[in-house]
Amino acid sequence: AAPRDWFDPFLEQAKEDLAAAWCVARHSGNQCPSTLCMLIQMVFEKLAKAVWARGGIVPQHTHRATSRLFAVLERHPLGKSILATTPNVKQFVIALETAHPAVAGDRNHPQWPQLEYPWEDASGRVCRPAKDLSLARRAASANDRIVLDCLKCAASVVRDLPTIVP
Repeated sequence: AAPRDWFDPFLEQAKEDLAAAWCVARHSGNQCPSTLCMLIQMVFEKLAKAVWARGGIVPQHTHRATSRLFAVLERHPLGKSILATTPNVKQFVIALETAHPAVAGDRNHPQWPQLEYPWEDASGRVCRPAKDLSLARRAASANDRIVLDCLKCAASVVRDLPTIVP
Protein backbone atom coordinates (compact mmCIF):
# COMPACT_ATOMS: atom_id res chain seq x y z
CA ALA A 1 0.00 0.00 0.00
CA ALA A 2 1.13 3.54 -0.71
CA PRO A 3 1.42 5.90 2.27
CA ARG A 4 -1.61 7.93 1.11
CA ASP A 5 -3.70 4.74 1.24
CA TRP A 6 -3.50 4.95 5.05
CA PHE A 7 -5.24 8.34 5.30
CA ASP A 8 -8.86 7.13 5.21
CA PRO A 9 -8.32 4.15 7.55
CA PHE A 10 -6.61 6.35 10.16
CA LEU A 11 -9.30 9.01 9.82
CA GLU A 12 -12.06 6.39 10.16
CA GLN A 13 -10.44 4.94 13.28
CA ALA A 14 -10.06 8.43 14.75
CA LYS A 15 -13.83 8.88 14.20
CA GLU A 16 -14.56 5.62 16.02
CA ASP A 17 -12.27 6.52 18.91
CA LEU A 18 -13.92 9.94 19.07
CA ALA A 19 -17.38 8.35 19.18
CA ALA A 20 -16.21 6.15 22.07
CA ALA A 21 -14.77 9.18 23.87
CA TRP A 22 -18.08 11.04 23.51
CA CYS A 23 -19.92 8.01 24.94
CA VAL A 24 -17.61 7.80 27.93
CA ALA A 25 -17.84 11.55 28.50
CA ARG A 26 -21.64 11.58 28.33
CA HIS A 27 -22.40 8.43 30.28
CA SER A 28 -19.67 8.03 32.88
CA GLY A 29 -20.42 11.09 34.99
CA ASN A 30 -16.67 11.81 35.13
CA GLN A 31 -16.12 8.38 36.70
CA CYS A 32 -13.64 7.17 34.05
CA PRO A 33 -11.23 10.09 33.66
CA SER A 34 -8.09 8.14 32.83
CA THR A 35 -9.93 6.06 30.22
CA LEU A 36 -11.38 9.22 28.72
CA CYS A 37 -7.92 10.79 28.59
CA MET A 38 -6.58 7.66 26.91
CA LEU A 39 -9.32 7.83 24.27
CA ILE A 40 -8.64 11.52 23.62
CA GLN A 41 -4.94 10.77 23.19
CA MET A 42 -5.77 7.96 20.76
CA VAL A 43 -8.03 10.20 18.65
CA PHE A 44 -5.36 12.86 18.21
CA GLU A 45 -2.63 10.29 17.55
CA LYS A 46 -4.66 8.73 14.73
CA LEU A 47 -5.44 12.15 13.27
CA ALA A 48 -1.72 12.90 13.28
CA LYS A 49 -0.97 9.62 11.52
CA ALA A 50 -3.62 10.43 8.93
CA VAL A 51 -1.75 13.70 8.29
CA TRP A 52 1.51 11.76 7.82
CA ALA A 53 -0.20 9.40 5.39
CA ARG A 54 -1.76 12.23 3.38
CA GLY A 55 1.69 13.82 3.17
CA GLY A 56 3.12 10.65 1.63
CA ILE A 57 4.89 9.46 4.77
CA VAL A 58 4.29 5.92 6.00
CA PRO A 59 2.68 6.31 9.44
CA GLN A 60 5.21 5.30 12.06
CA HIS A 61 4.56 2.94 14.95
CA THR A 62 5.00 5.64 17.55
CA HIS A 63 2.92 7.44 20.11
CA ARG A 64 4.81 10.67 19.47
CA ALA A 65 2.71 12.09 16.68
CA THR A 66 0.52 14.97 17.78
CA SER A 67 3.11 17.74 17.45
CA ARG A 68 3.06 17.20 13.66
CA LEU A 69 -0.74 17.42 13.64
CA PHE A 70 -0.71 20.72 15.52
CA ALA A 71 2.03 22.11 13.27
CA VAL A 72 -0.10 21.34 10.20
CA LEU A 73 -3.20 22.85 11.80
CA GLU A 74 -1.30 26.03 12.71
CA ARG A 75 -0.22 26.51 9.07
CA HIS A 76 -3.72 26.35 7.56
CA PRO A 77 -6.40 29.05 8.04
CA LEU A 78 -9.08 26.48 8.86
CA GLY A 79 -6.77 24.69 11.29
CA LYS A 80 -5.87 28.00 12.93
CA SER A 81 -9.55 28.74 13.33
CA ILE A 82 -10.17 25.37 15.02
CA LEU A 83 -7.27 25.88 17.42
CA ALA A 84 -8.32 29.47 18.16
CA THR A 85 -11.71 28.31 19.45
CA THR A 86 -10.07 25.75 21.75
CA PRO A 87 -6.67 27.22 22.66
CA ASN A 88 -6.08 25.01 25.71
CA VAL A 89 -6.40 21.74 23.73
CA LYS A 90 -2.91 21.67 22.20
CA GLN A 91 -1.11 21.81 25.54
CA PHE A 92 -3.43 19.23 27.12
CA VAL A 93 -3.16 16.75 24.23
CA ILE A 94 0.63 17.04 24.10
CA ALA A 95 0.70 16.41 27.86
CA LEU A 96 -1.48 13.32 27.29
CA GLU A 97 0.99 12.11 24.67
CA THR A 98 3.85 12.66 27.10
CA ALA A 99 1.99 10.58 29.71
CA HIS A 100 1.49 7.65 27.32
CA PRO A 101 3.38 4.68 28.84
CA ALA A 102 5.49 4.14 25.71
CA VAL A 103 6.52 7.79 25.67
CA ALA A 104 6.95 8.18 29.43
CA GLY A 105 9.08 5.03 29.36
CA ASP A 106 11.39 6.67 26.86
CA ARG A 107 12.55 8.91 29.67
CA ASN A 108 14.05 5.98 31.60
CA HIS A 109 12.37 7.44 34.63
CA PRO A 110 10.36 4.82 36.54
CA GLN A 111 8.53 7.40 38.65
CA TRP A 112 7.12 9.29 35.68
CA PRO A 113 3.29 9.54 35.88
CA GLN A 114 1.57 7.51 33.19
CA LEU A 115 -1.74 7.42 31.45
CA GLU A 116 -3.29 3.96 31.37
CA TYR A 117 -1.04 2.12 33.89
CA PRO A 118 -0.26 2.55 37.59
CA TRP A 119 3.28 3.70 38.41
CA GLU A 120 5.47 3.93 41.47
CA ASP A 121 6.41 7.40 42.66
CA ALA A 122 9.76 8.40 44.16
CA SER A 123 8.57 7.53 47.68
CA GLY A 124 7.62 3.99 46.65
CA ARG A 125 3.86 4.61 46.65
CA VAL A 126 1.88 2.95 43.86
CA CYS A 127 -0.06 5.65 42.02
CA ARG A 128 -3.28 5.22 40.08
CA PRO A 129 -3.91 7.12 36.85
CA ALA A 130 -7.52 8.02 37.66
CA LYS A 131 -6.60 9.53 41.03
CA ASP A 132 -2.95 10.55 40.83
CA LEU A 133 -2.46 11.71 37.24
CA SER A 134 -3.12 15.44 37.14
CA LEU A 135 -4.48 15.21 33.60
CA ALA A 136 -7.10 12.66 34.69
CA ARG A 137 -8.02 14.77 37.72
CA ARG A 138 -8.52 17.68 35.38
CA ALA A 139 -10.71 15.55 33.09
CA ALA A 140 -12.78 14.48 36.13
CA SER A 141 -13.41 18.04 37.27
CA ALA A 142 -16.90 19.32 36.58
CA ASN A 143 -15.44 22.85 36.62
CA ASP A 144 -12.93 22.23 33.81
CA ARG A 145 -14.02 22.29 30.17
CA ILE A 146 -10.91 20.54 28.83
CA VAL A 147 -12.66 17.28 27.90
CA LEU A 148 -15.43 19.09 26.05
CA ASP A 149 -12.90 21.35 24.34
CA CYS A 150 -10.79 18.36 23.25
CA LEU A 151 -13.80 16.48 21.90
CA LYS A 152 -15.09 19.53 20.02
CA CYS A 153 -11.64 20.26 18.61
CA ALA A 154 -11.21 16.64 17.51
CA ALA A 155 -14.66 16.63 15.89
CA SER A 156 -13.75 19.76 13.92
CA VAL A 157 -10.42 18.30 12.85
CA VAL A 158 -12.07 15.02 11.78
CA ARG A 159 -14.60 16.98 9.73
CA ASP A 160 -12.10 19.36 8.12
CA LEU A 161 -8.90 17.31 7.83
CA PRO A 162 -9.48 16.40 4.15
CA THR A 163 -9.64 20.14 3.40
CA ILE A 164 -6.69 21.06 5.63
CA VAL A 165 -4.50 18.31 4.20
CA PRO A 166 -5.71 17.81 0.60
